[in-house]
Amino acid sequence: METFDLKRFRTDKNLTQIEITQLLGCAQSFISAVENGRRSLPSNMIEILQSKYGDISAYITNITEDTIIKESTPDQFLIAGADAFTKQIVQMMNDRLIAPYGMITEKDQEIQRLNRKIGHLEAELEIAKRGNVRGRENATCADVG
Repeated sequence: METFDLKRFRTDKNLTQIEITQLLGCAQSFISAVENGRRSLPSNMIEILQSKYGDISAYITNITEDTIIKESTPDQFLIAGADAFTKQIVQMMNDRLIAPYGMITEKDQEIQRLNRKIGHLEAELEIAKRGNVRGRENATCADVG
């Protein structure tokens, strides 16, 4: 994958982000995202820079996975990993492979409520069984006379 080092290009040419946005016809937030590695600069914008400044090939690099890992700071690596993890979790929720935390908590509370209900019903059943046993014993002790 090829990438354009816009930040290095801009600082080497003593340009502000505003000047680049005016030249490329885009928002400053887009330029910031490109410079921070969150977006890539489209080829049509690279062509605009090429036509205005001549040979800009020194700012174009081929990036491989090894390059990305070696050139990333630990914070950038952590943010990229967290972002990828978040996207994967959201995708798993959308695919209904996992439930959102709130739903899990609600299900756990429902399970606890049902377990308490089962416990009460088992206790009532045990009381009812003891009552039936006593009732039968009394019936067999009747005096025939």
